[in-house]
Amino acid sequence: MPQNNTNTFTIENHITLQQIKPDYPIIHLSNSHGTATIALHGAHLTSYTPTHQKPVIFTSKKAIYKEGTAIRGGIPLCWPWFNAHPSDPTLPSHGHARKKFWKITKTNHTPQATSIQLTLTHDQLKAEATITLGSTLQVTLTTTNLSNTSQTIGGALHSYLNISHIKKIHLTGLEKSTFIDTLTNTQEQQTGPIHITEETDRIYTNNTNTTIIHDPQWNRTIRISKTGSKSTVIWNPWIEKSKNITDLDNNEYINFICVEAANAGTDTHQLTPLASHTLSTEISSETNPT
Repeated sequence: MPQNNTNTFTIENHITLQQIKPDYPIIHLSNSHGTATIALHGAHLTSYTPTHQKPVIFTSKKAIYKEGTAIRGGIPLCWPWFNAHPSDPTLPSHGHARKKFWKITKTNHTPQATSIQLTLTHDQLKAEATITLGSTLQVTLTTTNLSNTSQTIGGALHSYLNISHIKKIHLTGLEKSTFIDTLTNTQEQQTGPIHITEETDRIYTNNTNTTIIHDPQWNRTIRISKTGSKSTVIWNPWIEKSKNITDLDNNEYINFICVEAANAGTDTHQLTPLASHTLSTEISSETNPT
């Protein structure tokens, strides 16, 4: 459960605390640019809505808010590895960060932006997450090696983006990129825009590109840029897999696409003692002129 006094970090009208259930606090950010919500469990952003727009981030209506259980949707912080642990299959998929409470270390509000910083230390690695609500949404995850030996880290900012319908959107920005299809364990080349027509789980490798979601039904464009990452993950569980995900409604797959700034596959970082690595993503949304 939370270990620090979250009330001391509130800022009237801009950073407020809510207990959605006993010992399960969430933080609301609010300013002229929009609103955002962060659960201390996982330092997990669960909502982001720019002013006068539809929500940009998707969270399942069946998401479970319980210590030790990852929240379905939002922006899970996969840390300090992505997917299965590279050498120990008994360790949790996507690391420890999603299932632990983080400590708030700093909050700030200016006319330009409102931000919160949270930290977690595990196995002599320190993670520091900063979420900034301004004209865009920025999420950064900095890892510092506190040990006396080198450690390898990976991870991802597993962003679920809210869309009108999975069959009506397309993605650009990854044309001509090579990707690994993890469902078939094959390597392929992207040609043209990405259209999702089936279960999709791809790692686009060796790129730092901005990915753009085109959603003509909502007349909206969402841009997902990144730094500290050379791998982008595109994921949607589609029809059959959704039926086996207990914290996702059977039909919710149509309402999101995951575009993840990642350190996945061979895109990991060897941190010497006291060295750091920062993975970040910036999400912006705009309504297209009619």
